[in-house]
Amino acid sequence: LVETALLRNSESVVGAYAYSFSNISQATPSYPNVRATRLAMACGLHSQRFTGDVYIGRLGYVANQLMNLDLSIRDVQNACECSPDLRHETLAALNGVNGHVTSPEWLENAAQMNYHDGASLTALANAMTRAEISDADEESDDVSSSCSDESTPSSSIPEQRVLTKIPLCWHCRGPASILCTVCEAVYFCDASRKCRDLAWSHQCLCNTWKLYVDHRDELSSFPFFSGWQTPLIQKDCFTSENTYETYLMELGVIASQEDTPKRNWWTTELHGWAGGASTSAKDVDIFHRVSYADGFALDNIEMIPRERHVTANDADVKFDEHGLPILDSWQDWYQLRQISSSSPVALLATFPLTLYYAIQHYGSVPITVAKMLERPLRIHVVGIEKELNFVDLFREVGYLLPKESIQINMTWIVREDMLPQNSKGGKRLSLQLTSNVTLTIVAGTYGESLDPDFDLNGSPDMIVGLNAGLYAYESWRHVVTYLYTHPNVTGVFTDYNEHSGLNCASLGGSKARKSLSMNPFRQPRAMPVYCMNLPQFSNGFVYIFNEQELE
Repeated sequence: LVETALLRNSESVVGAYAYSFSNISQATPSYPNVRATRLAMACGLHSQRFTGDVYIGRLGYVANQLMNLDLSIRDVQNACECSPDLRHETLAALNGVNGHVTSPEWLENAAQMNYHDGASLTALANAMTRAEISDADEESDDVSSSCSDESTPSSSIPEQRVLTKIPLCWHCRGPASILCTVCEAVYFCDASRKCRDLAWSHQCLCNTWKLYVDHRDELSSFPFFSGWQTPLIQKDCFTSENTYETYLMELGVIASQEDTPKRNWWTTELHGWAGGASTSAKDVDIFHRVSYADGFALDNIEMIPRERHVTANDADVKFDEHGLPILDSWQDWYQLRQISSSSPVALLATFPLTLYYAIQHYGSVPITVAKMLERPLRIHVVGIEKELNFVDLFREVGYLLPKESIQINMTWIVREDMLPQNSKGGKRLSLQLTSNVTLTIVAGTYGESLDPDFDLNGSPDMIVGLNAGLYAYESWRHVVTYLYTHPNVTGVFTDYNEHSGLNCASLGGSKARKSLSMNPFRQPRAMPVYCMNLPQFSNGFVYIFNEQELE
């Protein structure tokens, strides 16, 4: 009998455990248990697979006594039979009901609790490892002599990823072209049932992902634009960057392979970042930046926002209690900044506008606190990569903010292995973007080499991560843990697709998961994704940790 903790119990948490029988006889393999595996996914255990019969029970303390507790089938029925996405709108859609569908609180917060439980276990394991290394050093003081002078610590080597430009089978990761006939969200390599049968865990997600795929039309809707975005949201963009590359070349903002490379803010729109070593990133130099006009590289003045602060006379727009213009769509911003609807500037402006949206929609309490303390609003932006190519584009945040009443100290944290070669060597760079926004760029790892409370111009009021993907790097764990232990700090993150956004939002608990929504300032182009066929947009979805409310 094998025990698996779906939620580990403690004095304050009632645990949930799964009990299954190990498959001793290979001659009679156990059948896949989709329902139990789907429940494990709902608890944040995405790699857990169950086969055969599985029994679920709860264990917790009552009056300081550890005992078995009642578990109703209704507590886990939606997660087992419907979806690991516990948002009520998803469960209602899959169940075909109009009412509010809920799950018990312990289940809605299980992914968050398991994440931090895992962090504690990892920290303990690391501490024990360090102790063992320390003991070994004491026993043998010539360990370092076995290393050559040319050896490099593994922690300083950028993570290398092998990228592919063709769709991959969901199971074997070989070339694939056949979509799942139900959800059309994953590929399989051939028409036979082999990979489909072996990848049975997809059944846990299939109907949910069909809902996500059905959201493609809404995600692709940008009715205000004049039609320039239309070729960028077509089916061929789901598996190739060729259409986007051709569009940018015809726009005249990037060069063909035969021409001399151009230096502007568009150059990192292709070829990824690759730890600052990609073709488009390697020439980025934050110490020698291009001008505002050269950055946009669009000749027509009606195509770009003007370099000045917004005033109440600029457009018929409403302002909030702090004097910030309320912007809820690309149309709002284009009209406020008097930009032609034929301008593709939104392809770049998604980054500063998403940051502004985070401040205006979720920063009311942090702004109020900063004003009461008579100091600037402090924002830490973590996970900076391609943004280093268009630092001055973020002046737009300052131009949208009230010129006198709100000051922002913004700190960008860049992992040292993500810095392009031309920008290495300096640990800190300070810039006055506008009269009301100061930017400091700091190299290091948040919560590890950099203490958020002492090394980054003061403790944050808000933490922001654009296209964060909190599961992508272990270093995000420090950010998530900081927000968990500092509930007065608001965290705002974006993600490319709904599945990744949901799983990452779940790390902030039930309220954060429920906050997941489409970002009105998502980039108006469909991005290729080769391991699945879910709708993918830069800054596509936004979610909030520790959302604050004025009392």
